[in-house]
Amino acid sequence: MSLRRLAALCCACTVLAAALLCRVYWIGTDTAYAASAGGQSRSETALPAQRGNFYDSSGRALTGVVPRWYALCIPGDASYATLFPYVPFSAQAELYERRNSVTPFLIEVDRDLTAEGIYTFAGAQRSLPLPFAPHLLGYLNGDGAGVSGLELAYDDVLAAAGDRQVVACTTTAQGSLLTGTQPSVQLQSAGTAQGVKLTLDADLQRACEAIAELYLPRGCILVMETQSGRVRASVSQPGFDPQDLASSILADDTSLINRPLAAFSAGSVFKVVLAVAAYRAGLDWFTHDCTGSVTVGDQSFRCAEGRAHGTVNLRGALEQSCNCYFIELGQHLGGERILQAARSLGFGEETALAPGMKSAAGVLPAASALDGENNGQLAMLSFGQGALTVTPLQITAMMNAVANGGTLYAPQVVEGIIEEASGRLIQPFTAAEPKDACSADIARILRSMLISVVQDGIGRQADPSAGGAGGKTGTAQTGQFDKSGAELLNYWFSGFWPEQEPLYTITILQDGVREPETSSAAIFAHVAEALCVLEENFDPESAMATPESS
Repeated sequence: MSLRRLAALCCACTVLAAALLCRVYWIGTDTAYAASAGGQSRSETALPAQRGNFYDSSGRALTGVVPRWYALCIPGDASYATLFPYVPFSAQAELYERRNSVTPFLIEVDRDLTAEGIYTFAGAQRSLPLPFAPHLLGYLNGDGAGVSGLELAYDDVLAAAGDRQVVACTTTAQGSLLTGTQPSVQLQSAGTAQGVKLTLDADLQRACEAIAELYLPRGCILVMETQSGRVRASVSQPGFDPQDLASSILADDTSLINRPLAAFSAGSVFKVVLAVAAYRAGLDWFTHDCTGSVTVGDQSFRCAEGRAHGTVNLRGALEQSCNCYFIELGQHLGGERILQAARSLGFGEETALAPGMKSAAGVLPAASALDGENNGQLAMLSFGQGALTVTPLQITAMMNAVANGGTLYAPQVVEGIIEEASGRLIQPFTAAEPKDACSADIARILRSMLISVVQDGIGRQADPSAGGAGGKTGTAQTGQFDKSGAELLNYWFSGFWPEQEPLYTITILQDGVREPETSSAAIFAHVAEALCVLEENFDPESAMATPESS
């Protein structure tokens, strides 16, 4: 190669090198380009949004929030080692797993660590200082989303209540903060600030929970407003801590079952359905000479302990819960009439309580299974046994129809979606339309009979200290046995209080027990007495009535 060509090549390389250096300098000093590059390295980490709350019928908050702190862990600095002592045990594994992350992330810490040189941001977490109606409200998963109950049914509403905020960072290719920049909290979207208002009365709910803790180790309590079907208290036992589900799962004690919505064997509380069917069919005159047992086909049935009640009419049979009377009455009525009365009183149907949340339907036997003479299935249905299962919610609605004059109200636990700041109802929950379950005359006569059950019959322990009451006992076989071979039974009492112009219907169930320490009737009386205290305008003297003869 000649010297002239070599010199030309060197000159060309020198020019190209100078151009490249100029280009690099221009890129380094061009602010628009730098901003663009920074935008490409922007990371956003969401702060947990504040969840909407539940409120009772008076607008009192049933849930709340507590402050939480979230620290920013930044790759490439010493934040991992600094943060570890302040991270809750449950989050330490996450911190360890993400210690080599190439993007900043948030981790919960136990306090504000700004003084330690760590970027810390305030957030909030759903709080339930004391479990309140946990079976009805349900619980959340580790990410704060609804998993069961009303938390699940209204998860979309409650999750959208709080503002969506992110912690924004401008980072280098290695994930560390770009020199000269700071993390910032930015609003991504505004929350709806909506919550859910329930029909529960917080004072009554707490009173019923206290009664359950004292007297009801296993079962449920339901209190319904007579003239509306609104559920004012709903308790299921055993209880559970929605913030410590692991304990209930390990205990395997059925504490996660919401008993008011589950189906159980009914027993004698179902005899009210037979009474309604008898009046509709004109068989209210029917009498029977009870000898303590009765035979249908090749099956023999007994009254409790084989007790002979003698000649009884419908009133006496309800007072003494005479199985033999109702078996014979059922043979006269036939299966179809009993099923028609049961359906009109709400049995065999689910109850819609919230979006996607329903009670069990229970089981009504098929009409074909009740056909034919000497039918044992019909006999068992007549005193609430056999294939029949019912929910405490259905039993309460049935008794409520008798108490209010014959109207079957769909049980309601939700008033609707509200504006949290003002309490204004913006989306009411629409319950099923009320139905005529029986005539006002039938309801009036049955009320007097059920008052007699408490005053003169086997339900005397249900008589409260003020106001009087009416109702029906029930003991149901379950086909389940304990380790000693003794059968576990369901013990019911469902009734109304006060006896004149009833305000509330109350159902007590103790399920799967050998023999309760406190009768369901006595627990009913405790609940009625709590209502007497809580009802400011209640006048015990005016509430008493004399039972009418049928």
